[in-house]
Amino acid sequence: MFLIKRKCFTSRENLWKVASILQKICNEYEEEGRSKATIYVSGFSTPSEEYSVSAEWTSESLNASDYKNVPDKIKEKLSSDLMSLVDFYEIEFHEVATLEKLKQRNLSKKPLNKGLSYCSDLWG
Repeated sequence: MFLIKRKCFTSRENLWKVASILQKICNEYEEEGRSKATIYVSGFSTPSEEYSVSAEWTSESLNASDYKNVPDKIKEKLSSDLMSLVDFYEIEFHEVATLEKLKQRNLSKKPLNKGLSYCSDLWG
């Protein structure tokens, strides 16, 4: 499993507009079967040196997007609306350290308790 994060850097006055558009974009992809995204803002009501809006979602694999599979609403409007308000953006890819992956590497000594997410829960 992988965690994908798209982080859009913008200005304070555009922060919530960017969040709204990014949520619409994620909703379009979710309708096509992608996992639910979490959208969050930084720098408006939280300490930060920059104003940004991030979307995070998970995927079982990493695959390049095929333009023909991008939802029409995104191609026709939402993408350009977003980019008109964004200074730049980054995409991060992270492999999730699942219990299964830890077991494959002989790194887990006991089952992970649901609701616990600290390393000490794995190696107790």
